Amino acid sequence: MNPDSSSRPEQLLRRLKGIFFQKKNVFVGSVLACLALLAAVLQLTLSNHSAASIGEPIRLSSLNGLPENKRWGFNLDEYIHDVTDLRSGDVLGEILMGYGLTYPEVNQLVEQCKGKFNISSLRMGHQLHFLKKGIGPVPQFMVYEPSPYQYTIFQLQPPFEVNTIKREVKTEVVAASGVLETSFWQALTDNGLSDELADGMIDVLASSVDFYHQKVGDRFKVVFEQHFIDGAPVGTGKIIAAVYERDGKESYAFNFEKEGEKCNYFDFDGRPARKAFLKSPVKFSRISSRYNLHRLHPVLGYHKAHRGTDYAAPHGTPIMAVADGTVLEAGRRGGNGIYVKLKHDGVYSTQYLHMSSYAKGLRPGSKVVQGQTIGYVGSTGLATGPHCCFRFWKNGVEVDHLRLNLPQPEPIKGAVLQEFMVARDSLIKVLNGVDYRTHDQIYQKGEGFAKVNTAP
Repeated sequence: MNPDSSSRPEQLLRRLKGIFFQKKNVFVGSVLACLALLAAVLQLTLSNHSAASIGEPIRLSSLNGLPENKRWGFNLDEYIHDVTDLRSGDVLGEILMGYGLTYPEVNQLVEQCKGKFNISSLRMGHQLHFLKKGIGPVPQFMVYEPSPYQYTIFQLQPPFEVNTIKREVKTEVVAASGVLETSFWQALTDNGLSDELADGMIDVLASSVDFYHQKVGDRFKVVFEQHFIDGAPVGTGKIIAAVYERDGKESYAFNFEKEGEKCNYFDFDGRPARKAFLKSPVKFSRISSRYNLHRLHPVLGYHKAHRGTDYAAPHGTPIMAVADGTVLEAGRRGGNGIYVKLKHDGVYSTQYLHMSSYAKGLRPGSKVVQGQTIGYVGSTGLATGPHCCFRFWKNGVEVDHLRLNLPQPEPIKGAVLQEFMVARDSLIKVLNGVDYRTHDQIYQKGEGFAKVNTAP
C-alpha cells in the first residue's frame, strides 16, 4: 500500500484553494464546500481501495450497489417483514385477525385455499412470514415455508389468492465416508451429513450393525442422492449403497429395486437388509437397563426380575414396531403405564411400556408394519425417567431379545439374484473408489462429500 495515498486528497484540496483564493472568486465558499465533499469521497474511495488491494482488486461491477435482499420472489428491502412462530394450540384464523384481517376476510382466504393448500398441514415449530408495504394496517402477503423444497404465498387482500411454488431441485449422486474417533454421530457431523441420512443409514444397516456398541476405529462409506437448490445442499434422497466396517468385517447394504420384490435393500448375499425384526424400537437412544432376572428395582427398592430392555430417549421420541404385526392391546395399566402389545406371528410378540401416548388411531386389531410409529417415549407407570421398556415373547415366554438368533429372511434367488449380483459388484467398485477420511482429513480438504459416477 502506498503510504502517501491517504494525503493526496488534502494536497489536491490545498492546491485548488490557492487558485480560487488568488482569483477571489465570489463563489469560493460554495465551491470549497463541494471540494471538501469531493475530498471526503476520494478519501473513502482510496481508503477502501487500499484495504481491498490486499485481496481481490475492486471491480466496477461491485460498485453498482448491493444485490437485492430477495426471498420468495419478493425484494424484502421494500417490505416490513414480521415473523410468527407456530406453537401448539395456535389457530390460523386468530393469528390472521391479530394482523388486522376481519373474520369475513379470513373466511375468503380459507375458501381460496381449497384444492391449493391444506390448512391442517401447518405444523408447530414452523413460521409464518408476514410482508407489509405502505402505511396500511394489514400485511399484503403471508408466506409459509414447510421445507426448502416449496413454499406457499397467501395474498391477504382481495382477491385473496393462494399459490404454492415448488423450487427447482437438482439431484446428484455423491459419496461420503468417516472414521469414528469419538462416535458415529461425530463422524456424520464431520461430513456435514443430515439427520435424515443418518436415519437412512441406520435403517438399512441396523440389522447387521449394532449401533449401540460403537467402537473407536469403526468406519463407514455411503453413496446417496443429494438434493441441491440454487447450488446449496438442502436434503437427501435414497441411499444407493453403504458399508460399515468394524474389526475388519464389512457389513453392506445395496439399493436394488425389482418389480415383485417387497424389499429394496439387500446385504452382500442378497438377503433383505431390513431383517424380520429391528434390533431396537427407538432410534437415537441408549440401553439404560438390560434384561435381568435379579435387578434392584429403581422405584420399588427391592430386587425384582426385569424381563425387558430399557431404551432411554427424550420425552416424545417415536417408538417403532420392530416387525410387522397386529395390535393385541393398546391402553394403560398399573406399572406399565401407557403401553402397546403386538403379535407378530404364532411364535413372537412384543410389548412397549411407559409411553407418553400411543399413536392416533391405534387399537386392538390394527395392522402395523415394521418401522411404523406406534407411540412416543414417556415415563408413565413405574418409571424414573423417559424411556421405553421393550419386552419380547417367544412361544409365550418372555426372553432377552438381544440374545436371540432371530429368523433370517430368505435371500432373492434365480435370475433376480444374478441381476442383483451384477448391480452389487458395480456398486462395490464405487464404494472402493471412496477413501476413508478422518476428521482432520475432511477439514483439510474443506468438503464432506464428493460427486461419484454410478453408471456401469
